[in-house]
Amino acid sequence: MSAMFDLTCPTISPAQESALAQLFSPTGPPKYVLGCNGFSESVARAVPVTAYVDDFTPETSFKDKPVVRLDALPQESVVVSCAVAMRPLTALRRLQTVGVRWVLDYFTLSRLQPELFPAPTYLEGSREDILQNLPHYERLYQRLADEPSRLALRNVTSFRATRELEHMRGFTLATDHQYFEDFLNLGEGEVFVDGGGFDGQTSLKFHARCPRHQRIHFFEPSPEMLVVARRNLRDVPRVEFIQKGLFHRASRVRFDASGGTGSCICETGGLEIEVTSLDEAVAEPVSFIKLDVEGAEYDALQGANGHIARHHPKLAVCVYHRQDDFWRIPELVLRLYPAYQVFFRHYTEGILESVMFFIPLSA
Repeated sequence: MSAMFDLTCPTISPAQESALAQLFSPTGPPKYVLGCNGFSESVARAVPVTAYVDDFTPETSFKDKPVVRLDALPQESVVVSCAVAMRPLTALRRLQTVGVRWVLDYFTLSRLQPELFPAPTYLEGSREDILQNLPHYERLYQRLADEPSRLALRNVTSFRATRELEHMRGFTLATDHQYFEDFLNLGEGEVFVDGGGFDGQTSLKFHARCPRHQRIHFFEPSPEMLVVARRNLRDVPRVEFIQKGLFHRASRVRFDASGGTGSCICETGGLEIEVTSLDEAVAEPVSFIKLDVEGAEYDALQGANGHIARHHPKLAVCVYHRQDDFWRIPELVLRLYPAYQVFFRHYTEGILESVMFFIPLSA
């Protein structure tokens, strides 16, 4: 199907087949779910769950069921791991370490029985988009600037098309240096745009690397998070706080602020916020733009087309919120300035934190 990506969904292994049989057996072993989240609830709606497993919460119950520690699991049990975001491979290894006999991961369940187990967040429609737009992905692969980028794109795209965790074996949790790769060549006098600044931690990391920056333009639409960010950045000089989201034009939109780092612009949001374009909000040339705006990255880049076309800033853009952003975003940026080098990095074992970098050749 593709020489660059493995898009063939794997067949079910004998161990998985046995675990599935035990999971749906009314007289089988006790059934547990690793993790307390919405995917865990999907499993509990499909099968009778004995308890949830979570070593990192102080809570003792979840959805009227007990929460137990991993070392309390009986070996003769079936466990569904609903760790999908950051460290799903680590979660499976921990289950193997304690000797649980039957183990399944949520990605496999959602692939085999999507009517019972909805697609994990940010993977809805991924396979369809990859198959329908495969030439775009292959052109991107050829355009990438280094072999680590090509390897990362190959594995992440294959995973998102098949939901097979084996494709993620080479990744680790590395969010400590997300957005700040050596090829950025950051120096003195940088003008940084923190798009989707949240609690200010990214701007803190930027300041640690560039203490002699010229300015930080900090965009965060949530008033609660802006209070937190102001506190966290109180010792960082030359920060302009802007309580707006980045978009393709100035407007007011509905915003869902309930999701923490997953807050986003959506029609059903309970909060109305102001959004603006970077071209309208910031007049001075900027040298580095980071965008993590929960699915509005393409819109935000459209609103920064003047900056990109004229000044060619370095860009670090999250692309994992929408599958088509993997190819739409580089095609947009390269139309505005074709001389960018394109890099791709992924910073977790799971769904989150795929970042595309655009570095002007003069950087």
